[in-house]
Amino acid sequence: MEVTVGERLKQLVREKGMEQQEVAAQMNIKSPTFNGYVGNKREPPVSKLKQLASYFNVSVDYLIGYSDVRNPYLMHLPEEISVFIRDPENLAYIELAKDIKEKTKVMENRSMIK
Repeated sequence: MEVTVGERLKQLVREKGMEQQEVAAQMNIKSPTFNGYVGNKREPPVSKLKQLASYFNVSVDYLIGYSDVRNPYLMHLPEEISVFIRDPENLAYIELAKDIKEKTKVMENRSMIK
């Protein structure tokens, strides 16, 4: 049996210890729309799948039921680093690292243009 997007979302919302409405509000998705995704009555567009995958720190493949590996991009990392990255309490540090990486990339691109 194939796992649906709705089943995955239901599971991920439960794991976060949140209500569907809370997740929808945090992601700026209307509650009826998000409930439609969870109830398998609506299919999220690819852009929304990416947003959901990022929010829940899983791959899109996991979210759509194509894979049971939550985040294959972390498999090569030592377990303690992987655990740190997946911990929602460390999200601010992860976002800061992403921001620094992006700004560094922009600066490198500017220096290459000169």
